[in-house]
Amino acid sequence: MRSARGADGSEIVFTRQERVLLMELTRRPGALVSRSELHRAMAATGRMAGERNVDFIVNRLRARLGDDARAPRFIATQYGEGYVWIAAADRPDGVAAFVVVGPVRGEAQSAAAANLVQGISDQLATLLGSGRKVVLVPDWQGDDAAQVAFALEISLHAEQSDLHAAMALRSLPSGRVIATRRARMAQGEGAGQGVAIARWARGAIWRHIAVPDGSELLTPSDVPVEIRLNEAGRALTRSPERWREAEAQLRKARDERPGDPSLAILWALNLFARLIQWPPDPGLASPGGATALEDEIETLVLGNLAGIEDNALLKLAAAKLLFFIDRGHLDMAEQLADEAFADSTAFGAAYATRGQMLMCRGAIAEAVALYDKGIELAEFGSDFHIYLLVLKCTALMAGNDRPGVARTSEELYLARPNSRWMAPFFISPYDGDLPEPVAAALSAYSPERCQQVLRHLYQTSARHFLAAGHRANVMRGLATGLRRLVGPQAIPDDIAKLLTASIR
Repeated sequence: MRSARGADGSEIVFTRQERVLLMELTRRPGALVSRSELHRAMAATGRMAGERNVDFIVNRLRARLGDDARAPRFIATQYGEGYVWIAAADRPDGVAAFVVVGPVRGEAQSAAAANLVQGISDQLATLLGSGRKVVLVPDWQGDDAAQVAFALEISLHAEQSDLHAAMALRSLPSGRVIATRRARMAQGEGAGQGVAIARWARGAIWRHIAVPDGSELLTPSDVPVEIRLNEAGRALTRSPERWREAEAQLRKARDERPGDPSLAILWALNLFARLIQWPPDPGLASPGGATALEDEIETLVLGNLAGIEDNALLKLAAAKLLFFIDRGHLDMAEQLADEAFADSTAFGAAYATRGQMLMCRGAIAEAVALYDKGIELAEFGSDFHIYLLVLKCTALMAGNDRPGVARTSEELYLARPNSRWMAPFFISPYDGDLPEPVAAALSAYSPERCQQVLRHLYQTSARHFLAAGHRANVMRGLATGLRRLVGPQAIPDDIAKLLTASIR
């Protein structure tokens, strides 16, 4: 198995490690192959390190094959255990897409019906994020459900000069209908209705990914709601500022369902996303801008706790928000997180939330242990995996475990190479020479920019640690590097005092 032919006819030539991994998986289709088995097989290439490198090779192979870990066509993940080859042997006509528009039933032969269906497909393809393929398959039978994330089924009925359409949006491969819509239009109005229906489908997909349904069964690998919001934004927008997409969708949902406590918590999470993003939102530059958002978060969470009592993921989100705003609610936040962990199977999400509270209490080792458990459940390279690795780096920095920070940050860059922009936050204060890319980036900062970076790190991370020494440890690496490259004027006075006091 030296190479394969892509859907576009191009040849994919596999590396030796990729060939070994493919052979191990494909010779046992449908069977679980553990990480340790794959590691042993790939060690014969002479280039393997730890078992986590198996995940890296799988992630790279998926990218080359055009596979999606959340809707896999070839390699499925068994969280914490290994991988399964799920592709059927001979399926040359198989459909692989994020959304299939089909089947189309009823009176679909008229020009008006054809224009409507084609318009829906085209508009949905335009509206969805990069890499989210939409295909129109009028006679689709659902045989390729494992390769498709969503199906938009359409039934049409013509009546004199009117065209009636019924749509059902189905999540696959579970087969669950997540939204329906009815439309009636004159025969010549199909194009305009196609735009409206595509926007409706896009919004329904966003809600399905982002909004936790209290009735859904949770699994140990379920992710925190803040990660769900990010994943929903990734699915529906090409912009890195995914909170803007969440804001637009949430405004619409809250207009439709005012007073819904779950949407109130999601709105608070969107405000949180504005507070932590880098570069900072220019709209928060005015005095009191960030404080006003934290005021709103506090009001939303405290005012809606009773309405989310039975939803473990939303309770964890409420705990995270109360913890983040740092207004004396830590005990309540811990109670909410403990209740959510005790009452649900959402272990992964609970590990992340409880770990943050433990590390900020000073229980660094216990927090790192929880993050490691979460990492075992997370899909390699996923948003949740990256989130846990960043949290683990932060805990290790607070505990002044610089070798641990170096190992974990390298794992972070391996899992997602474009995360290297975060390297300045993890540098050691004890290194004589900074890595050249980090030194070049920091040297270009003005003193004002340096102070902005340090204040952002303090507000989003260091301030939550109860011990001044832990706060200083989180800040020291970046502050030392900036002082060395830019000068003492790069350090805000309050942070300089924190760092000086912690040395005494």
